[in-house]
Parts: sequence; structure tokens; C-alpha cells
Amino acid sequence: MKQIQWMMAGLLTIALCGLAVADDKKPGKDKPKRQALTKVLELSKEQIKDYRAATKELNAKTKAIRENKDLDKKAKNQQMRAIQKERIESLKKVCTDEQKKKLEDIIAKRKKGGKKKNKDK
Repeated sequence: MKQIQWMMAGLLTIALCGLAVADDKKPGKDKPKRQALTKVLELSKEQIKDYRAATKELNAKTKAIRENKDLDKKAKNQQMRAIQKERIESLKKVCTDEQKKKLEDIIAKRKKGGKKKNKDK
């Protein structure tokens, strides 16, 4: 009888350890991260320098929006989207025609692959 109890305790321990190990793998962790646009577009050092100079002011605006406690989430999102559009326009200004086409393709893919909004809300 004691052997059966010890065997059951051992099997229970093994089963519980298996469940704990299975929880470590969360879905979506295996996804590759997006590369920076500057790398994907293969911008030269001069182009990157020009882009960073152009977006310095946008970075300050972004920081101010994030730190502003008076804005609600919706207002922050609207302002952040506007800044993101400005950021893309700044990037287009330093790109060659070929890089601009590549950028448009990337933006289209990202919009197409974005999160689907639940319209039932």
C-alpha cells in the first residue's frame, strides 16, 4: 500500500513539473522583432544624421506628450499619431526614390498586418 502511495506521489510531482515547464513558453515570444527602418531602408550615415536632426524636435514633443498627466489616453494617441506621420514625412525627405518606394511598401504591410479592432464594442 505504501508503495502505491509513493508511486502516486511521484507521478503527481512529475505531472505538476511538466505543467510548470509548459507555462514558460508563451505564444508570440518566438516572433522576430521588427528591424529599424534605417536598417531596412539601408540609409547611409549621412541620411541617418539628417533624419535624426530633423526628428530631434519630434522626440521632444513625444516626451512632453508622454509626461503630460492632463491628457486622456485618446488625446495622447491622437497627438502621437500626428507626430508619427511627421516622423515618416521627415524620413521620406532624406530617402532616395528607391528607398521611398520601399518605405511605402513597409508602411502598407504594417497597416495591413495591424491589430483588428473589435467593432462590436
